[in-house]
Amino acid sequence: MTLAATRDFGYPRPPALLAGLIDHTLLRPDATRAQVARYYAEALAHGFASVCVNPVHVPFVASALAGGEVRSCAVIGFPFGASGAEAKADEARRVVAAGADELDMVIDIGGVIEGDIERCRTDLPPCGQPRTAGS
Repeated sequence: MTLAATRDFGYPRPPALLAGLIDHTLLRPDATRAQVARYYAEALAHGFASVCVNPVHVPFVASALAGGEVRSCAVIGFPFGASGAEAKADEARRVVAAGADELDMVIDIGGVIEGDIERCRTDLPPCGQPRTAGS
């Protein structure tokens, strides 16, 4: 690999450091367990930050990644963010109970487009206390 291939904003960044910033993401609605397993195997092999999946796959991924450095991640309100705060809060509680270490929540896209800050603020539900790495 050339130095040019590792440059980011003018300074070298080794690929190993970049790997820890990547959420390896599989959000296809037709994803199979075999495909999900391939993604978490790749994440483990490369040292990615997390494996991000739809809520249905969280128990499978969380179990496979338990005790390791790679976190399990679930999307909430995906893909449109149009399910409302109450539904998002319920979905968040369910995936955390199923083992998700991290949540990626989709905001109400229509509210963003309209510039309705209050609508966007109330769209993201309080899902409990934030957790930090290791807690």
